[in-house]
Amino acid sequence: MEQDRISGAAEIEVKVMEHILHAEDRFSTALQILQAYPSMGSIWNVVNNAFLYGERAAERFDEMRRAQERMVKNASSIMEDGITIATYSRSSTVVRILKKCAGKKLKVICSESRPNMEGRKLAIELNGIMDVIITTDAALLSLVEEADMILIGADAITEGGVVNKVGTAALAFHAKAKEIPIYVAAPSSKAFPFVFIKEERGEEIWDDPPGGVKVRNVYFDFTPSHLITGFITEKGVAKNKPEFNGRISEEIRRIEKIFVERYQRVR
Repeated sequence: MEQDRISGAAEIEVKVMEHILHAEDRFSTALQILQAYPSMGSIWNVVNNAFLYGERAAERFDEMRRAQERMVKNASSIMEDGITIATYSRSSTVVRILKKCAGKKLKVICSESRPNMEGRKLAIELNGIMDVIITTDAALLSLVEEADMILIGADAITEGGVVNKVGTAALAFHAKAKEIPIYVAAPSSKAFPFVFIKEERGEEIWDDPPGGVKVRNVYFDFTPSHLITGFITEKGVAKNKPEFNGRISEEIRRIEKIFVERYQRVR
């Protein structure tokens, strides 16, 4: 499966569900999928469920979709009229939440989200529904002080915290220092015991650097749980993050061993 560098994790999750269910060689397909999306907890859960439940995995996937719907409803219900919300990167979950709040006269502050500029897509999607301000990623740290709260999605929730677009950790540390509440909107299916972070093509940042200059392009970083004000899931809003309580298939353990040699593991 070719990597989608613009869509949010929830959008990618739906594509992966269909792909893995109809795969002739499930292990090879799973390995290909996870090589494309090693940082996404819900993708690890989708693939793990495919191995554990076989054809019955479709039922588990339906449960994941319903949980996503409940989480969006819970998040939209706590958004007060007229507040300013800052967000980072483009989470399809956050987009759905904010669109559900149409009519509440919200104001949104977002940033470009380099190198693929998915923040611009977010601004276009919300334009006309609410007031939108977009700035550079670095400037977001200053403008976020105008926000009543920060709302972000998550690519994964591990034992120690949240994996999300690189820059999230800096935003969370800044929010903590400035006493700005920061919430993570993510269903429990984003929780997994581990994920992996890989480096992407340096050409996305600089396609013709001078000799001797090494370009490092990392999409994701890790934010400790203690920096997060609350987690919004299908169960409501809580200080504590959702936990992974399921079984891990033998096939996932095989893939884990392969990835340990290639990527940075996050727990």
